[in-house]
Amino acid sequence: MNIQSYLTKNWFFSVALALVSALIIYRIIPITVDPVVKLIISKNRVSISNIYQQRDIENIKEVWVDVLNLEYKSRFSHPKLGNIADYAEDFFVDVDHKITVKKTDTYRFLVGSDDGFSLKVDGKLLCEHLGDRPFTVQPCVVHLTEGEHQVQVSYFQGYGNSGFTVEYARGDDSPRWFGDDSSSVKF
Repeated sequence: MNIQSYLTKNWFFSVALALVSALIIYRIIPITVDPVVKLIISKNRVSISNIYQQRDIENIKEVWVDVLNLEYKSRFSHPKLGNIADYAEDFFVDVDHKITVKKTDTYRFLVGSDDGFSLKVDGKLLCEHLGDRPFTVQPCVVHLTEGEHQVQVSYFQGYGNSGFTVEYARGDDSPRWFGDDSSSVKF
C-alpha cells in the first residue's frame, strides 16, 4: 500500500468519524426555544367538558415556549419541542402574560382551539368557546391603547384530537404568533 492510498483511507475515516460524532452530539443536546410565554398545564382528575367547570387538579407542569403555536398533526404539540403536555386528554392550559402595545389601534386575537378556551384582556372577557369542538380559529377584536396590557388565555383539552394557537394582528396587518414581537406589540 502506498502512502497516498493510506492517507486517502485515513482522511475518509476521519471525515466519517467526525460526521458520526456531530450527529451524536446533535441528538443528545436537548432542543430549546426562547422562554417568552409561560404555560401552566394542569392535568385534571375527571373529564373536562367546559372551560369553566370546577377543576380537580392532580398534577401541574410549567412550560416556557417562544410562541403559542401548539397544534401539529391534530395534537397539542409545539413545532420544535414536540409534545409538551405529557398527557393526551383532560388538561387545562393557562397563560397570563403582559404585553406592551406600541401603537393604539384595533387588534385581532385569533384563538385556535380543539375544545374550549376563554380570552381576557385587562380582565375583560373578549371571547370564548365553552365546550368541545374540532380545531377552529375564532377572531376576537379589541381596541388597545399604547402601554401595558394583561392577556389571559385559558384552554382545555377534553378527549380526542387537540390543539391550541393564538395569533394577533393590528388593524389589517398579517397575523403573528402570540409571543413574536412586532412593530406594534412587544412580549
